[in-house]
Amino acid sequence: MSKFKSLLDTVKGREPEPEPEPEPEKPPQDSDVNHKKPVVRQEPIVEPQPEPKRGRPKGKRSDPDYEQVTAYIRKDTHASIKIALLQEGQKREFSELVQELLEQWVKSRT
Repeated sequence: MSKFKSLLDTVKGREPEPEPEPEPEKPPQDSDVNHKKPVVRQEPIVEPQPEPKRGRPKGKRSDPDYEQVTAYIRKDTHASIKIALLQEGQKREFSELVQELLEQWVKSRT
């Protein structure tokens, strides 16, 4: 029963309904004590190891060995490089060419 039922009944002019008394708890009987439920032990669930993912490899953005940098070069230089890389026929990326040239430059300085 709602705790506001008696208030609502009073406002509407109705007689409040008497609240039912709760039943007292029954003490456990001897027959209940002897009938214990069996203890069920659960084995830990071992999840199978997922197979290595197939498909597309992670990109340079996800590789911690790479860092994105920005450099300004002339538009005509960039266009010439893209054309030369395409004509080369290999799937060589612009960033790979820059990496190679920068490594050569560092080696020449030591």
